[in-house]
Amino acid sequence: MDKKTFSARVKKQLWFLNNNEKEQLNQELNQLNEHETDVLNKPVKFSNQFLRTQIFRQKNISSFSLILLLMGIVFTYVILLGGFLFGLITSLTAVNYFINPQVTLSTVTVILIIVGAILLMIISLFLIKKVTAFFTKKLLEYKFNKQNTNV
Repeated sequence: MDKKTFSARVKKQLWFLNNNEKEQLNQELNQLNEHETDVLNKPVKFSNQFLRTQIFRQKNISSFSLILLLMGIVFTYVILLGGFLFGLITSLTAVNYFINPQVTLSTVTVILIIVGAILLMIISLFLIKKVTAFFTKKLLEYKFNKQNTNV
C-alpha cells in the first residue's frame, strides 16, 4: 500500500480527533518512510498504536465511569434525536398548513416556523456528529486504558 492510501485510511479511522490531535497525526504520518512496508500495510495497527502513545494517557478508569458514560450516551442521543424529530415534524406540519389550512396564521409566521424547524434539524445533526466524536473518543480511551490495566 502506498503512503497516500495508508494516510487516507488512518485519517478515516481517526475521524473523531480534534484539530491539535489531527496535527500530531499529520506530523506522525509525514515522518513515515515509503519503504516501511510493515507499517504501511497495517493502518489499523498504526491507528491503535498512535492512540495509545499520543492521545490516551495512562489513567485509572473504573467500571463506574463506563456506566456513567453509557448513560450519558443514551440521554444525549435521546435529547438530540428528539430535537431533530421535533424540527422535522414541525416543518412538515408547517408545510401541511400551506396545503390544507385549518387555522388562520399569517404567512410570515408559518415561514418563520419552517426556517426555525430547519435550523433546529441542522443544529441537531451538527451536535450529533460532535457528540458521536466525543463519545467515540471516550469509549476508546476506556478500552485502551482498561486493556493496559489488565496486562
